[in-house]
Amino acid sequence: MALNIRAMRNNLGTSRSPYYALASWPGVVDTEAFIDQMAAARTTISKTDIVAVFQLAREQLGRLLAQGFYVKTPFGAALPLAKGTFLSPDEPFLPKSPGSDHELRIDFRIDPTLEAEALASIRCHRDKEADRRGPRVLEAVGLPSGNREEIQPGGLIKVIGKRMKFDPADTRLGLFFKDGAGVETRAESSFIVQPSSIITLVPESQKEGNYRLVVRTISKGGELLEGTFWGPLRCVPSRSPPALQPDPPA
Repeated sequence: MALNIRAMRNNLGTSRSPYYALASWPGVVDTEAFIDQMAAARTTISKTDIVAVFQLAREQLGRLLAQGFYVKTPFGAALPLAKGTFLSPDEPFLPKSPGSDHELRIDFRIDPTLEAEALASIRCHRDKEADRRGPRVLEAVGLPSGNREEIQPGGLIKVIGKRMKFDPADTRLGLFFKDGAGVETRAESSFIVQPSSIITLVPESQKEGNYRLVVRTISKGGELLEGTFWGPLRCVPSRSPPALQPDPPA
């Protein structure tokens, strides 16, 4: 299992970066599953014993916090905190008063050693699908050769993915070939444009070299969305059929 990291579009005007990192978990381990795993890993402590200890610790923690204590546990520290402002030094603190900005809350700070050990061991999976509303390009196949990730100028390319449908009449949208310098060329002739499949002509102007495929679509709200094919895509010269040779004289 690994922590999944995606780049999400940043709509905050105060940020100079167009994307921000978003982590998603491989799953959620609830209290019962956590206790089950603890009990399965040890032969001398039963699940009943673990449940009883956690229940006792929970009750005792609640009592100590209610008395205003800063409580250190094996997992970290729990402490009551106050929030709010005063107009004078002798103004009362009224967290339960309507309209007051006064507030009491409980903060939990994980044990620094436990945090450092977990962060040092955590594995991350970098998901290159930036926005799950937009297109996702999974595969590119040159036609009619069927060569994966290899295309020819003037030939056909079939692109397989998800959420790729676009309006061919809108020049902002479509299938684009991006070279190493970031220059894009739009595929102007598309024969099939479906959410899961695009078949189009590779522009005759495409030079030999490596390219990225970019598919751009538009949301219902008018936002441009794009997906990139990160696998290698190489444009190779057209392979013309060999010229016919005259029959040798009899």
